[in-house]
Amino acid sequence: MDDPSSQDQDSRDSSVVEMNNSTSVLHKIATLYAEQLMSDICLVVGNKRYPAHRVILCASSEVFQVMLMNPEWSECRESVIELKEEPLCSEVFPQFLKYLYVGQIRISLQTVMPMLALADKYNIRDLVQLCVDYMLKHISKAATQGFLVSWLHYTISLSPYHQEVTDALQGFLKWNLNIVAESKDFVDLDVNILIVLIQQNDLVLRNEYDLFSYVESWISHKNIFIQNDSTLTDEERHTTITQLIESVVVHIRFAMMTPSELAILLRKPIIKLHKEFLVELVSIGMSYHSGQEERVASIRGTESGALQFTPRLYTSDMYGLSMQLPNFESIENYQTFAACFFSQSNLSEYQEDQNMQWNIDFYPRGIKYSKAQMINVFNSAVEVPETILRTIRLSVTCKRDLTTEQRFKVGVLITGVQNKIPHIRTVHVRTHYFSKENRILNMDNLLPYDELALSSIKLSSHLIGNERNTLSLQIIIAPMGPYVCNDTPPFEFK
Repeated sequence: MDDPSSQDQDSRDSSVVEMNNSTSVLHKIATLYAEQLMSDICLVVGNKRYPAHRVILCASSEVFQVMLMNPEWSECRESVIELKEEPLCSEVFPQFLKYLYVGQIRISLQTVMPMLALADKYNIRDLVQLCVDYMLKHISKAATQGFLVSWLHYTISLSPYHQEVTDALQGFLKWNLNIVAESKDFVDLDVNILIVLIQQNDLVLRNEYDLFSYVESWISHKNIFIQNDSTLTDEERHTTITQLIESVVVHIRFAMMTPSELAILLRKPIIKLHKEFLVELVSIGMSYHSGQEERVASIRGTESGALQFTPRLYTSDMYGLSMQLPNFESIENYQTFAACFFSQSNLSEYQEDQNMQWNIDFYPRGIKYSKAQMINVFNSAVEVPETILRTIRLSVTCKRDLTTEQRFKVGVLITGVQNKIPHIRTVHVRTHYFSKENRILNMDNLLPYDELALSSIKLSSHLIGNERNTLSLQIIIAPMGPYVCNDTPPFEFK
C-alpha cells in the first residue's frame, strides 16, 4: 500500500510529473492479437479457430471469467473451446474478439444486432452501450433499409433489457408505419406484434384504408409461404390462411373508412381468401354509416369490435392541417402563428355533419403576458406583473357555438430528422371536451423549450429542410362519438 505521507510529499514537489503512455500499452496488447503471440487458448466458432489469451477474455467478460476460471466448468481445463453461435454472430466474431483487445470497432446496420447479441451473451457492458447508442441514432435509416423489424424482434426478446431501444423502435413503427410498410422487412413482422400494433389508437395513418393495404401486403406474403409449404394438405393451407386473416384483419377499423373506400375493398383480391368473413367486416362499416345504431351498439359491446368506432391519428386533410415555419432562427420571442381550418363534427355519414371551425395559435418561442391591472371584488385596481412562460404551446379554439358538450381527440405531430430522413418524431395526443364555456385547449411543452433556442438551432432534431431551419407540425382534430373506446392493449410484450 502506498504511504499517504509519501503521496503528500510528491504533491508538494514540483519536479514530480505524471506521465501517460497508455496508447503504447494498448498498442502492445493489440500486437498480441494481431500477431497471435503467446496465445494460451483457442476459440472455435463455426469452422474457424481464433487464438486468444485467457487474461484478456477474463478481464473483458464476467462470462468468460467464470467459464475459464471456475473449476466447476469443464472449459476451465481446456485449451480449445467451442462456442455455439448463430450464423450472423459467427460472421462478426472476429470484430467482436478484436474489440476485447483494442477497444475499437466498426458497426453498421447489418452488424450491430449480431454484435449486440454477442455483447449481451458475454456481458461486455461497454460494447452493449456502444451498440445501443448506435441503434438509437440510426432508427430511421434502419427503417428505410429494412432492419427495423429484426432490431425490434431482438430487443423485445430480451425485455425488459434495452427498453430504451425497444420504446424508440415501437414509437417509430407507430408514428411512421408508412415508411416501415414500404421496407423489405415489414413482411417479416411477427404476427403478435402486428396484432397489438394495429389495435393502437395513436397509430399515425393517412387513413384507415391505407392500413388495410399494409396488412393486405403482409398477408399476401404470408400466403405465398403457406401455399408453398409441401408439408401441409390443401385443407390445412386453407385453415392456416383463414385463421391468420381472422386474427389480424378483425382489428382494422372498417367503420373509420368511407363508404366509397369500403366498396373498393370488396374488389380486392384478398377478399377471395376468406370472403364470408371479410364481407361481414365490411358490412360493419356500412352499418355504421347507414345509422344502424342497434347493430353498432352490439358490435361495440364485443371484445373484437370495441375499437371499431374509434378514430386514430389520421393525417388526411379532412382531419386537420399542417403548419410550416421556415427560417426559424428569424422568429422573434413570443411571436404567434395563427391558422384556421374546418373539420367534421362526426364520423358517420348517417349523421348530419356540421363543420367545426377551429382557430390555431402556435407559440414556438414562449408566451409573454404584459403587465396589466385588474379590478378585484372590492372594486379596486390590482396590478398584475409581466409574466413570461418558457413553453412551446399550441392553442386550439373551437369557434362553433356549441349547444352541448362535445368530445374531440387533438393530436400534434412534429416532424423531425435523423440520418437526413424526415419522419414523425414527436407526438402529443389529448382528448378534450369542448363546450360553450370551455372553448380553448392549451397544449404546452410540445418540445423542450431550450432545444429550439437560437444557440442550439443546428442541434435540434426537430428542425428539418436543407438548412435545418424549418419547424413542421401537423394538427389533427377528430370527433369522438358515443361509441369510441380508449382502452387499447398496451404496446408491450412479455
